[in-house]
Amino acid sequence: MGRVVAVTGKTAVITGANAGLGFETARALARDGYRVVMACRNADRARDARQRLLAEVAGCDLRVLPLDVSEPASVRAFAARFADEVGALDLLVNNAGVVAMPLSRNSAGHEMQMATNYLGAFALTGLLLPCFESGRPCRIVNVGSLAHRLGRLDFDDLNWERTPYREFQGYANSKLALLTFTRELDLRLARSHNNILALAAHPGFAATEIMYKNGSTLAPTSAIGRWLNDRLSPLIPKPADAARATVLAATAAGVQGGDYYGPGGPLEIAGRPAPARLNRRAAVPEYGARLWQLSESLTGVRYLS
Repeated sequence: MGRVVAVTGKTAVITGANAGLGFETARALARDGYRVVMACRNADRARDARQRLLAEVAGCDLRVLPLDVSEPASVRAFAARFADEVGALDLLVNNAGVVAMPLSRNSAGHEMQMATNYLGAFALTGLLLPCFESGRPCRIVNVGSLAHRLGRLDFDDLNWERTPYREFQGYANSKLALLTFTRELDLRLARSHNNILALAAHPGFAATEIMYKNGSTLAPTSAIGRWLNDRLSPLIPKPADAARATVLAATAAGVQGGDYYGPGGPLEIAGRPAPARLNRRAAVPEYGARLWQLSESLTGVRYLS
């Protein structure tokens, strides 16, 4: 028998909750008594993950709803179904992502890493905004990456239509966009929804399948690379440890809008959660405003404008 919890009445949506960081975040929130909506692309894996959590956390309230954050139609369908079947929301964790994948595009023509890691989160946040509870504190937590420090936003070619595509740079750019959005979102929320905070967290290094399943360029190919990988892998934090910064951002008292957390150890690779270092570009107001306008144009979702 797993741990028994009392449901608090708070509702959280977690994208990509069937594995890795998303699963560990769902586990932590379920233990805290949240009703957790697992927004996942793979229905079978999501159901399996739900059954694992139900066995571990007796009495928890878990629901699976289909969502492919890379596809605009799926994002809209999820938001409509959530509003109809669940209704009230206290916490949104934009966790789903892909890493360093070869060039591909979604049905709208958006580069897949930007579509999955950022544009989907932008659209989902806007479509779910009317569902947030107005009478109590709420949060939106975006899951970033150390790689965002290497990102650069080309507002004239965000979708890699003219620039020669580089897989890891595409990932870094998408995460910089997400963190720039986080700061701009919190500024806009403060003006109109002062009960909702927007903040972010990153896992440092994490031993999750996404690094190799979705990011073939990150898998070692040489004998030396594989040898190093075999010896370093045991030192990389497991998902439960890597998710601690996200859980802190989602649940801890005393956090503020625009905060950014990550592991507090050397180079923010591992360790107890602590304030993290942000790429200075993410805090430039002109960048945030310009990215917001472009994101509305690309997704067709307008809010807080």
